[in-house]
Amino acid sequence: MRRMSLLSGFVVAGLIIVVSAYAKSSDDKSAKTGDTTVVAYSGAQSWPTGTSAEILKDYAVPVYKGLPDKQYKVVGRIIDSRSGVEEVGKAFEDTFGGQKHRLRECTNQAKQQGGDAVVVTDDDRVLKTLNLSRKEAKDSSPLAKDQHSVVLIVKF
Repeated sequence: MRRMSLLSGFVVAGLIIVVSAYAKSSDDKSAKTGDTTVVAYSGAQSWPTGTSAEILKDYAVPVYKGLPDKQYKVVGRIIDSRSGVEEVGKAFEDTFGGQKHRLRECTNQAKQQGGDAVVVTDDDRVLKTLNLSRKEAKDSSPLAKDQHSVVLIVKF
């Protein structure tokens, strides 16, 4: 009987350790920004608006896929900072990592920078204002499925 109590105690202690480690790792993931970096924007704040942006609300801040229907200020642009050999990891993650993971990292980055939302757009007027070609936007985009788009941190 004593062995059974001792064994039960070890099992319970082990479960407590595993559950607390899992909870901690889940909390840590919510604030990760991965390989994203912010390029601050300073310049004219006369940005185009849209009428039919899809808004994703399951993240740290809302994600506008398209131009918002209200005025906004751009705080900065989120880019994927990997280069060189790390490009292989980027391609692998883009293929198998999933868009939700990368969107979470972008929205965490936006929240850390004080942004109210993230705007994902390939609008030519935005690219022109940022002085970016489509190739430059593609090369620095943190999102595989929206690889020709820029990811902006905005404040309303």
